[in-house]
Amino acid sequence: MKTPSEEEITALLLRIMTDGFNRSLNALRAAGAVNTKVMDSNYKGVGSKYYDLVTMQMELTAKYGTAAIRNLFHDELPSRVDGL
Repeated sequence: MKTPSEEEITALLLRIMTDGFNRSLNALRAAGAVNTKVMDSNYKGVGSKYYDLVTMQMELTAKYGTAAIRNLFHDELPSRVDGL
């Protein structure tokens, strides 16, 4: 079995989290649970205020998660993942 690199794990986690965020936000919006009018004006892709903010937080979470995933390949359980 291939052992994925740190970068591969982080990239995969980031794609999974981004998909989850977008699906969840769209579901909440469709259900009328959140009003995203203000956010939508500043969430227009790379370089926009809220997009960059969300991306930065997801990247940090993916990097923290990478260490926990890596531990699975070494038969160790992570004792704690800071920030989660």
